[in-house]
Amino acid sequence: MYYTIKGLVLNSKIHGEYDKLITIYSYEWGKIQAVAPSAKKIAAKLSAATEPLTESEFMVFNNNFSRPKITGACILKNNTTIKTDFGRNIYALYAAEIGDKFAPFNLANTVKYDLILRIWEILAVCMSPKRALTAFILRFLKQSGYSFADYLKNNNAFVDRDVEKTIKTLSSCSGNNVDLINIAEDDKIWTYVEIYITNYICRPAVSIFLTKISDM
Repeated sequence: MYYTIKGLVLNSKIHGEYDKLITIYSYEWGKIQAVAPSAKKIAAKLSAATEPLTESEFMVFNNNFSRPKITGACILKNNTTIKTDFGRNIYALYAAEIGDKFAPFNLANTVKYDLILRIWEILAVCMSPKRALTAFILRFLKQSGYSFADYLKNNNAFVDRDVEKTIKTLSSCSGNNVDLINIAEDDKIWTYVEIYITNYICRPAVSIFLTKISDM
């Protein structure tokens, strides 16, 4: 059967000679993987719509016996600003990887969808991308049942009192005021958060680039 779904492309891999295997966080179905035939070709109609960090509307064929197949797509939001800025692109890809690794397949969650979409929008304009990404991770973890703030509270984990307070603040930060929060130790908080998430997943592949950006 054919379906129309709205989705955020989290990652894209080569699949066969000309196809792509893309991971989509869809509004209707949650996270899915789908084959985009011939999308590897530069001039292919599906090429741009199936690139990571893109929000697209997809026409999908799904017979429940094989992976869904993308038969058509229309770009809803291309996020050109972050795609053309190396640093912001890395932060956005990090957010996409967090969304991929902490979201189960085939379980819709519109709050998570909006969180991913919103962090891409914020990263395009904010002055503190690392802080914005940290706030996104903390909120996404909370939605996934891995609240860092609750972990600190329930396990008496040792962190500076000011750091713990800031983590609680960022865990409820909508993103609109992320640049207005007075934080003196963004890097320290980021280190705590990244160590925490690697208790559950492998360190995100793009994290090495974040380190290089911070050292520049």
